[in-house]
Amino acid sequence: MSQPLRVSLCFSVLLAVTAPGHAQLAERWKLPPKPARTVVAPDQLPGVLTVKFVHDSGVRVVDSTFAAMADDAGELAAVLTRFDGSARAMFLQSAEVLDAWRASGELRTGKALHDLNLFAFVDAAPERVAEVCDALNALDIVELAWPATAGGDPVITPPTPSAPLGSGVGTPDFEPQQSYKEPAPLGIDAHFGNTFSGGRGIDVHILDCETGWTDDHEDLAGKLEDQFIGFIPANYPWNHGTAVMGEMLGEDNGFGVRGIAWEADGSMSTHTPQSGPQNIPASVANAAAVADAGDIIVVEIQCFAGVPAPHPCEYDPAIFATVETATANGVHVYAAAGNGGQNLDSSAYGGAFDINVRDSGAVLVGATDGGSLNAAGFSNFGSRVTSNGWGQDVTTAAYGDLQSGVSTVQYTSGFSGTSSATPIVTGAAAILTAMHREAYGTDLDPLVLRDLLATTGTAQGSGGNIGTRPDLRAAIRSLQFPEIEITQNTGAGGILEVTSSGRPNDTYLLLWSPDLLPTPLHLQPWGQLFINPLTVVILANGSLDASGSATDTFALPLTTSISGETTYFQGLQEFSSSTGTGSLANYVPFVVP
Repeated sequence: MSQPLRVSLCFSVLLAVTAPGHAQLAERWKLPPKPARTVVAPDQLPGVLTVKFVHDSGVRVVDSTFAAMADDAGELAAVLTRFDGSARAMFLQSAEVLDAWRASGELRTGKALHDLNLFAFVDAAPERVAEVCDALNALDIVELAWPATAGGDPVITPPTPSAPLGSGVGTPDFEPQQSYKEPAPLGIDAHFGNTFSGGRGIDVHILDCETGWTDDHEDLAGKLEDQFIGFIPANYPWNHGTAVMGEMLGEDNGFGVRGIAWEADGSMSTHTPQSGPQNIPASVANAAAVADAGDIIVVEIQCFAGVPAPHPCEYDPAIFATVETATANGVHVYAAAGNGGQNLDSSAYGGAFDINVRDSGAVLVGATDGGSLNAAGFSNFGSRVTSNGWGQDVTTAAYGDLQSGVSTVQYTSGFSGTSSATPIVTGAAAILTAMHREAYGTDLDPLVLRDLLATTGTAQGSGGNIGTRPDLRAAIRSLQFPEIEITQNTGAGGILEVTSSGRPNDTYLLLWSPDLLPTPLHLQPWGQLFINPLTVVILANGSLDASGSATDTFALPLTTSISGETTYFQGLQEFSSSTGTGSLANYVPFVVP
């Protein structure tokens, strides 16, 4: 079933928001200085340049030229006429919407943001792009003009199909091969996260910025079919986006793969439209336009902009400003660090990846050598890269080397690059933000979640800095989400200990049932009940102690009528002194002796 697109409150409600006066805001970051002479690199987007006008100049694109104050309008028009160039708006959203987005982001963060209305494109003959940039940079109203950044997929050589396409086979269950979901240090402990209320990504919207989706793939159609936003994507080998989404959203249907956060919703926002050149900033803005605070944008594009490449796309000022505005409005952004083996702390980038110079709020994701904790040789690295995931041997949808057939039934066990790493980290983030919504009724701030993933993750091994691999068990416990675990089991005729943990002095119930529901029951305001309410038994209740813990002991077996069968515990805790009403905890399977 197609998922309806949601309109962000940032756009539908905040049109009238007035941000605090600029004197109250932290200073906005500065674009690089104008060069003495523009040089166009071979890897940049041919025939396109980007221009940013000075703040409060009010320049707009009207009828393929620039409208501005009288004197400046004439100078701008003269440049376009001299080089037979034409102006093009960068974003599909109206000026009013972009203004409201900036105002709400400034109000939320207290940080001055760049006006996205002041970014635009100019189309010109490829051999004249440098001249147009220099002519525009000579004008005081222009803050900076530069050759446009190009984007591509951050994937290492795709796997080769093992059988001819079109053969068609029945699809087995490939989830046992998704080792990146296993407990740390091998994986991110997704299975543990999935046992919590919200821990499957419920009500989180993941928006993928790139291209190359088979939206009607058998393992993704229920979430992705026809869920395109913004531009209509160009024809493309339909693999890359499919593989990315398979890691996060593959459906729980007993075959193929199962996504890390399969209850999340998904949408697709291409940067490569059917007509016209690439537009990466608009791809991000189109995703943000339908995202609510707490939702997640994935930037699965690596970029080329005349410096050591490929590199993260936020090197480009227009892309950076768009990402920064999204995170300022509470939308999480996860982006591939790129596959160039580049040190992002190099002076060649002019401090673009130094958060003391500027910080977009996004998470940049590096890649390990498969399940190893060592940095992959191809992965970009540096202090700005805070999280990592598997960069080789990832099992997911698409490509056809694991299972061939028509494109809708293809699977791979060899997806690689920062392409495969980024959705692993994003899936962990989706679990945590959904759990936080369920437990506390609020969204995790993007910077808070970025820091949580970095500080609770598994440390990397050798190689340049690529951050930590998410460890959901450690992150969940750091946030003191309600949790239960079996702490002792001496077998038949012995004792069973179940420990409830959470915030000190909160009250709790320990529930037991012989049945796990096929679909969790959402109980407001407590969250998701995984065990059958018709057969549930309250085994214990009380209060957590000052350390946030309580242990209950039971004689075994619990009941002789179901000896040898798997039964389930789940906890519920009522918060006594913190935000929120309370939350249903995780469920724990238990085999009755």
